[in-house]
Amino acid sequence: MKKIVSLLLVAVLMVGFFAVAAAAESEPYKIAILTGTTSQGDEEYYAAEALKEKYPDIVLHDTYPDNFSSEVETTISKLLTFAEDPQVKAILFVQGVQGATAAFNQIKEKRPDILLVCGVPAEDPVPIGAAADICLANDEIGCGYQVADLAYEWGCDVLVHYSFARHLGYETIQGKRVAMKDTAESYGIEFVDRDCPDPTGDAGMSGAQAAILEDVPKVMEEYAGKKVCFYCTNCGMQVALQQAILEQENAYYALPCCPSPFHGFQQAFGLDSTAQGDIDAALTELANFLEGKGATGRFSTWSLPVNMSMISGMFQYACKYAEGELEGKVDEAVMAECIAAAAGLDSIELDVYTAADGSTVDNYYLMALQPINFADYVG
Repeated sequence: MKKIVSLLLVAVLMVGFFAVAAAAESEPYKIAILTGTTSQGDEEYYAAEALKEKYPDIVLHDTYPDNFSSEVETTISKLLTFAEDPQVKAILFVQGVQGATAAFNQIKEKRPDILLVCGVPAEDPVPIGAAADICLANDEIGCGYQVADLAYEWGCDVLVHYSFARHLGYETIQGKRVAMKDTAESYGIEFVDRDCPDPTGDAGMSGAQAAILEDVPKVMEEYAGKKVCFYCTNCGMQVALQQAILEQENAYYALPCCPSPFHGFQQAFGLDSTAQGDIDAALTELANFLEGKGATGRFSTWSLPVNMSMISGMFQYACKYAEGELEGKVDEAVMAECIAAAAGLDSIELDVYTAADGSTVDNYYLMALQPINFADYVG
C-alpha cells in the first residue's frame, strides 16, 4: 500500500512544483515539516515524504510520537530543533497536535523570521491562532452539519458519535459534535454519544480499533431494524469503523474525521492494487468495490484529500515566502491559489473561523468540500 500511496502523492504534489524549480539558484533555504507517523495519519506522512524525495535539499521531515498526548515535550523539542537551523525559513506542522502553541511561541521569540503554519490544529483556535502565523483546518462545524444532513438523506433513525474525553476537550471537535447533534435532532434522528478508548492510552491504537469492531455490531443489535449512521472523531480508528459498517446491512458511514478518498478506505477494504496515482481512478475503484458489496449508498466522503493539499499547497506558499515573493507572512489570495493548485482545483474558498460568541480568529482558515455520491463514480 505504501508504494501505491506514494505514487498517488507524487501525482498530486506535482501540481505547482515548478513554482519552486528556481530555488537552487536563490539563497539556500529549508522548509521543515512535522507530521504524524503512518499509524496516526498516513496522508500527511506520505505527502511530506513525497516532497522530501522531490526536494531533498529543501525539505526536512520528522514525525511526532504516536503517543503524542503524553509525550508533548518530545513534539515541542522536534519543532524547536527545526528552528535551530538558520536555513529553515518555514515550519509546517500537520496535524498540529498538542505542543504547537508552546513551541511556536518559543520559536517566535528567537526566530521571528520563520513562517509558522499549523494544519488541522488540535489546540483551541484562539491560542494556536495567536502563536501561529497561519492555521488551516477542515471546516469541523460544517462537517457536523454534513454528517447529520447525510444521515437524514439516507433515512437514518439513529446517529452514533464515537469519541473520548481528550477529543471532546477540543473546542472545534466539541463544536462539530454540537452541530451534528442539534441538526440530527431537528430531523427527528436520535443522537447517541458512544465512548471509545483513546488510542494514545494504555490500549493503544490496536485496542481502540478492536473496541470499535466489537461495538458496532452491538449497536446494530440494540437498534435492530433501524438505520444507524456512525461517526468517529479519530483518524486511526476509521479503518475499523469502515470495516465494521460494511458488514452491517443497515449501518451507514457519512464522512471520515478528515474527509478524503484515502482516509482509511484502501486499508480497510484492501484496495491497494490499482489507482496508480489517479484520484479519479481511486474513487472509481472504491465505488466499484462498494457496489459489489451492495453498499454504494451507505458511504460517502469528500472527493479530494484536503490534508495532503494543505501540505503540498503550503509548501509552495512557504517557498514563495522564503524567496521573498510575498509581502509579509499572510497573503490569503496567494495561499488560496497555492492550495487550489495542489488540490487540482480552479479555486478554493477559505473561510475565517468564527467562535460561538461571534468573535473571529482572522488567521485561522477553514476549508470545506461537499460529500460525494459514490454512485456517480461507478464505472
